Amino acid sequence: MLMRKLVYVVLLIILGGCIPPSPSLEDIHQRVAKQVEVLIDSGYLLTTYIEIDEVFSTDSNSLYYIGESDSPGSDGAELPSRVIKYKERYLCFIELDEPEMSRTELFERGFVSDSNFHENLCLNRGRDWLLALRKYEDKHILVKMLPNYYRLFEYPELWSYFSGDIPQEKTALMGLTSHDIIVPSSYIPDLFELEIDSLKNYVERFSGEIFVRNQTDSVLLLSRNLARSMCYAVINGPDTLKLVLRDSLPVAIAPHDFKSLKYDSEPPHSFLQNLPDKDIWMSMYKLFSDSTFCFLNINNIPQKFRIMHNDAVYSSDLRDSLSKRVRYIYNKGVYDKEERIRRFFKWD
Repeated sequence: MLMRKLVYVVLLIILGGCIPPSPSLEDIHQRVAKQVEVLIDSGYLLTTYIEIDEVFSTDSNSLYYIGESDSPGSDGAELPSRVIKYKERYLCFIELDEPEMSRTELFERGFVSDSNFHENLCLNRGRDWLLALRKYEDKHILVKMLPNYYRLFEYPELWSYFSGDIPQEKTALMGLTSHDIIVPSSYIPDLFELEIDSLKNYVERFSGEIFVRNQTDSVLLLSRNLARSMCYAVINGPDTLKLVLRDSLPVAIAPHDFKSLKYDSEPPHSFLQNLPDKDIWMSMYKLFSDSTFCFLNINNIPQKFRIMHNDAVYSSDLRDSLSKRVRYIYNKGVYDKEERIRRFFKWD
């Protein structure tokens, strides 16, 4: 018995040593700053302030937007969480899950000459960049933003940084772009008091959109696979939640064009029963992110593959079935954007 316990302890030490430590936010910021410094030194960023927005942060990857600014505030009217000075430039980090610096602090530390500054009003949007990083590897990719991409996950260089399957060599790029929580209209008076961890007790369905880009030089035809009873579905082991398209099939998409398909899920009560009560929405969000499958026919060929997920979606709508009231549900760890805007403009 003693020998068995000793073996367990040794295995625990060995396995524990194989797990890389979680990188600190400061480490991530230093890696981002190095790439921004390269852009500055190369003449790609010319303004005094540089806006650096955290677009998303998953378990393994982070994506940042980098652009010119005439203010330490973002174009979305948020104050930075951290400012790093480099050659008379100020790198202003707008984080999803970090508290902001105050206007007074920014003034006292010499980052602004007047605390009464406005949001980023810089109109030069030809100098925007995207930086994706692996959290546990020394890997990153820096991409210049282009006007011909409608969604961030359309950049082929960034595919491996988003959740879901990489659409390499597929005729269609598909990505889940929204997943709203719909409740019966009887909950209209109490919509803002509903506990999100009690989701399984009141949700009627999920509703949202799936983005489809034709990646070929010919017309793309989406049609129903008659051998299957579903078009899209979220899979959790033996459990399946069907996503029913509101668009009539077949759907034809012109070469290199795109279309957004609207869906409603079937009633999710039985599907949700096997999810934990605590943080149930984040468990459901992760399934939407990692385990949404396409079962359509594409150009009359049956398909079964995981679609991508727009990880830049950090909130979902909680609304009644009549859409009379809407409440934003932010992902765990994401600060309330509306509150941040109020603080930026000093609204009560």
